[in-house]
Amino acid sequence: MAATESLSPSDLSAIQAEQGPVTMHMGAVLVFEGAIEHEEVLRRFHERIHLVPRYRLRLDEAHLGLARPVWIEDEDFDPARHIKRLALPAPGGDAELCELVGRVMSSALPRDRPLWEIEVVEGLAGGGTALIAKLHHALVDGVGAVDIGAALLDPTPEPLELPPPEDAPAEPERAHNRVEQLSRIAAARIDVPRKLAVSALTRTLEFDPVTAARQARESATALRALAKIREPAPDTRLNAEIGRDRVFALGRGRLEEVKAVRRAAGATVNDVVLAAVALALSDFLAPNAPERAVALVPVSVRDDSDEPGAGNQISTVFCDLPLRGEPLDRVRAVHAEMERIKASAEVQAGALMVGATGFIPPIVSSVAVRALAGPRLFNLVATNVPGPQQTFYMAGVAMTEIYPAAPLNPRNQALSIGALSYDGGVYFGLLADRDTLPDVADAASGLERALATLVEAAGAAQV
Repeated sequence: MAATESLSPSDLSAIQAEQGPVTMHMGAVLVFEGAIEHEEVLRRFHERIHLVPRYRLRLDEAHLGLARPVWIEDEDFDPARHIKRLALPAPGGDAELCELVGRVMSSALPRDRPLWEIEVVEGLAGGGTALIAKLHHALVDGVGAVDIGAALLDPTPEPLELPPPEDAPAEPERAHNRVEQLSRIAAARIDVPRKLAVSALTRTLEFDPVTAARQARESATALRALAKIREPAPDTRLNAEIGRDRVFALGRGRLEEVKAVRRAAGATVNDVVLAAVALALSDFLAPNAPERAVALVPVSVRDDSDEPGAGNQISTVFCDLPLRGEPLDRVRAVHAEMERIKASAEVQAGALMVGATGFIPPIVSSVAVRALAGPRLFNLVATNVPGPQQTFYMAGVAMTEIYPAAPLNPRNQALSIGALSYDGGVYFGLLADRDTLPDVADAASGLERALATLVEAAGAAQV
């Protein structure tokens, strides 16, 4: 692997957004039906780290913000510093697991080592084991996060033999020295991703502070213009100043039932998931629920030419979630809204939110990052990632469930809802600010009820 690797624009945005109570790590909770030893997880990672080489990289932030940070090999990399062992208190149920996940997600990842951790959690009810994976958004996106499964999981109970290639280096390359760093600073003015070279933010190749500051103001202005394209999101208790502590809740559904609703409403699986969120919010925000809520929905824009592990390639859209109306009508309304958005300028404006700050030196690009906290563009983040539809194993033990956890950003956004489908199930992970939404478990229960309501409505529509 090369001595350094550039951050993509959205990777850089994630690094810059991590200020104060905002932490930009994402999470996943993998639940196994039997016991898995901490030593087994550690051994597996030692053997398969070559499958996910980015997990050996740490962030190197240039002096004084004069150049974009890069990934470099961690010469002191040791999986034992990242893979830890915890135990749940009795009875080891959902409540105890969620409490632990909330505590794990509350602390920032150390910047002096690769930006990931795994907690091996023992003591689940019935003798099960959970893994809490904590990964910085700059390292992987919602699609790439699944790559960590390559280092841990097998498609059959019998573990696969996956030796490193014969030409793999025995030791990671050493970190670059001060001369290299100065060279990188000098070269920063031409480090522009080719695919996005048409952007107005890349027209000036020379690093001129006045020009860079103007570009930052233009980025911020574009973000504010986005607020004028749409009506502001309604004022709800989901949008309060957050603190550092997080709380987690989970919910479950069946993919075949979601698909039945999709067919009945003439929509997509993602539309059904968003409509279920809408139904759950109607109850969760009662009696003061507005007519709509606005969800920020991340969308992967990777194409076939993007190399695996090449960093984030993400755009975003803002979707109105109807908090009034009949269940299937809400699914159809979400579907119509998503179709309208895809044909509008809002897709480009949403992409600017993610990408704009990556094209100008970080010493000034935080201007555009701060602009996100100004207009109330959305009430919550809602993500849906399609996962594998087969059983995976670790050390012969089946993984039965997997729950995502999306970060809270900006600092006035107190709830993120993630959905991930796996092996016939749909698993919801809700991450929230502990002080603002201590009752987030009620929203998770509401999601399960919402799915049941949609399934019932779909069945009635078929009669």
